[in-house]
Amino acid sequence: MRKIAHHLSSLLASISRGPCLRPTRLIDNKFLICWVTLLIILRLWLVEAIDLIATYAPYDEQLFISLAKHILNGQWLGPYDQLTLAKGPGYPIFIALAHLTGIPLLTAEQLLYSAACVLIVVVLRPLFRTQWPLALIFLFLLFNPFMLSYSAMGRVFRLGIYMPLTLCLFGLLLGLLLRGAASLRRRFLWALMVGLCFSYLWYTREEGVWLLPSMILFSLYFMLIYSDLSWAETSKRLSSLAVIAVVFFSTTLVLKELSRSYYGAPVINELKTVEFNSALGGLMNIEGLGSGRFFPVSAASQDAAFSVSPSMALLKPYLYEATHALEYPPAYYIWIFRNAVYQSGHGATLTEALAFYAAIGREIQAACAGGALSCNPRRPSIRPVWKAEYFAFVPGAFWDIWVQALTFSHFTDDQDEYLEWNSTAPAEVAIDYQLITRELLAPGHKHHIRRLPQFYQRMKTEKLRILTDIAVVYQHIVPSLFVFALVAHLVLGGKVLRGRRMGFEIVSGLIVLTGILALITILTYVKSATLTWTINRPLFPVYPLILLYISLMLPLFFRSLAGDQEGYAQMDDYAAWHQS
Repeated sequence: MRKIAHHLSSLLASISRGPCLRPTRLIDNKFLICWVTLLIILRLWLVEAIDLIATYAPYDEQLFISLAKHILNGQWLGPYDQLTLAKGPGYPIFIALAHLTGIPLLTAEQLLYSAACVLIVVVLRPLFRTQWPLALIFLFLLFNPFMLSYSAMGRVFRLGIYMPLTLCLFGLLLGLLLRGAASLRRRFLWALMVGLCFSYLWYTREEGVWLLPSMILFSLYFMLIYSDLSWAETSKRLSSLAVIAVVFFSTTLVLKELSRSYYGAPVINELKTVEFNSALGGLMNIEGLGSGRFFPVSAASQDAAFSVSPSMALLKPYLYEATHALEYPPAYYIWIFRNAVYQSGHGATLTEALAFYAAIGREIQAACAGGALSCNPRRPSIRPVWKAEYFAFVPGAFWDIWVQALTFSHFTDDQDEYLEWNSTAPAEVAIDYQLITRELLAPGHKHHIRRLPQFYQRMKTEKLRILTDIAVVYQHIVPSLFVFALVAHLVLGGKVLRGRRMGFEIVSGLIVLTGILALITILTYVKSATLTWTINRPLFPVYPLILLYISLMLPLFFRSLAGDQEGYAQMDDYAAWHQS
């Protein structure tokens, strides 16, 4: 027991020492500043070839354009209907901000990603004696193929800010770790940025729970790094973490109050409310009537609900009109169900809709409890129902998603693809696309044909060819580099077992790797339980994290091999470095 206690004590002490840092000023790195500037200009020149694809997509792009239009009109998210609060407000806010700044939407997204890459360089700057590792890291991160994909970045998708925000958040977490010995004021500023970025990311997409394991790991290590483990220092660390929590809860409160003011209830995302989950989750819980992995709500389950729920029965004519929707993938039913509630007149306002959903949920739950329906023994939820037989699908699903993430195989653009993508939105909607995003619409729009001169088409084709070639290079090198990075991480971790210090190199990699594994695990659950094909977009934040993991582990491993400690500041010099 004494040996174990001594080992733990030594480990905690080694963690508290943190990494060796080099005092330097960013303004002195003139080569790095020029390199970063030129690469950003080159990247913007290349992605200028991507025009905006204005599609007829009421539940996706068109919805974001409509919400941003209402924000610009000073109406928050606009009049209430079944779509107003169906998705997070983060992306419509970004569209509106880009419009107000006069920056075209696609350019604003590319600038945001470029800024995230610059942030990583700023964060890692004190770890390296020379500028070359930082220059290579920036180059590697900046040309992430999935930020160059025509089919993804050419549409009004949340992916345009989802990947940059993800990279920003993990960069800020690592930056705050490295600044554990900074003044309380500076730690407060970094914690404030972490809180703002986490809050924005959380309310941009709905599956933000995958971020929590990395946030927890970060919090645990942050309490120890550079710390003397005294109560005074511990309380200061807790105050920094409290800043993150306060920012998140303050953001939540503001968004809820906006919804209360405009719609009568403090709801940010209606799909996450207890009322909606009780209704749709109750339908999904009905067992033995054909519902299953392919179809979470079968026609038989729907009919059974009509017979036991008077409220559900009011939707019968509207759902029968859309019975064919039960043949589509499970992601579609949620919109058919919400449309039926709105069309029936029971969802004219948010408060009416919530009351109606709650009534359906209560009636189905009562039928389940009374034996009128056979139901799964779980709390009603729109999460896919999990059954024991689904465990057999887990290894295959996990492997498929992991391979897709690691090989960048989903990137399939080619230089001629822009000719295949046409804007299909109605004329009045196409005008909104153009005015709000300040972008040119993709060639071939049926309401606004543009005859492109030959030189313009040739330049666009050449740029897209270069972007495709970049993606091919990443597809060839990333799998091997990731394996090398993983081996390097294991080797560095072996130093802990041999009694050496557990430094920033190990934990920073763990934080990023935990985020990768958490998202892949959640998507494995979804794919195993639903066999859904809508797995590609939620996987996009994995790609910059894989690049970040490689960018962290390989340079830090080579630095460790070289024993590169000379010329680096020790912990006592950290405050002087940070003040510079």
